[in-house]
Amino acid sequence: MRPRCYVCCPAYAVHGPIDRDRIVHSIKRFTDHAGFDLVLSPLLDQHLGHGAWLPEAERIADIKRALGHELIWAARGGYGSIHLVDAVLAEKVERAPILIGYSDLTILHACWRKRGWRESLYGSIPSQIDGSRGGETLAKALLGEGFVRDESTDRAVQVLRPGEARGTLVAACLSVLARLCGTPAQPDLSGCILAIEDVDERAFMIDSALQQLRRAGVLDGIVGLIGGSFTNQEKPDYAGPSVTEVLRAWGKALAVPTLARLPFGHLNDGLILPWGRAAVLRAQSDADWSLTISARSKRA
Repeated sequence: MRPRCYVCCPAYAVHGPIDRDRIVHSIKRFTDHAGFDLVLSPLLDQHLGHGAWLPEAERIADIKRALGHELIWAARGGYGSIHLVDAVLAEKVERAPILIGYSDLTILHACWRKRGWRESLYGSIPSQIDGSRGGETLAKALLGEGFVRDESTDRAVQVLRPGEARGTLVAACLSVLARLCGTPAQPDLSGCILAIEDVDERAFMIDSALQQLRRAGVLDGIVGLIGGSFTNQEKPDYAGPSVTEVLRAWGKALAVPTLARLPFGHLNDGLILPWGRAAVLRAQSDADWSLTISARSKRA
């Protein structure tokens, strides 16, 4: 029997039939490529406007159904995953699925890590496979293959602090990750290369979130730092530091190799990054860097 992919709504609801069909069509392209049968949550047929989430009890029941499959794919991010933490951390699972999602789904990625479950994949739903960095990296990740990004594939990347690090790759929406401090889902990131991104957050909020994580001990032992997409537009009279300058300061404070502008997160055609894979970050200069992500381990 072929493995099954369960498409669900742990956070925001689907907006309507057109939105539902677009999401399902895009996901099916990848599940067909990777050899998964598609199973659709009944919650995909409950439609709400922008910024709305379905009742907590319905989403808890749905995530429990989802855990019986080999792959879980979140239709949307937004907000609502925090309501599922207790259920996900307590549920008995023989073999956890791979999880795909981003943004608010950072919370469920953290739960996967907390429980020592299989890898999860951080990113949105690409529109195509070929000719797309999101599509190509997702297709490889789903099949368990490794891949390399470097100055030849992502020319806008900046090296903010040189060095080399080997560790476990973790990718997250920074503000969502910071909100997990002091909760049961707060992850242990010791030995990790931390890749962060965010949307509509000003530079001081990026610094504030990192301050919160450091004071909660979450940044203790990280071995590398990667900045992704940060989309906020500052006002014309803004005189404070840029996000890149904030990340540079944090790379120095943590004494780890640091990159900026890796194209993942809240942007069109963002990379898909696997939580839990072994990775090597090599940062010499803007013209000489690489992120090598290993193939899936046999235990994952």
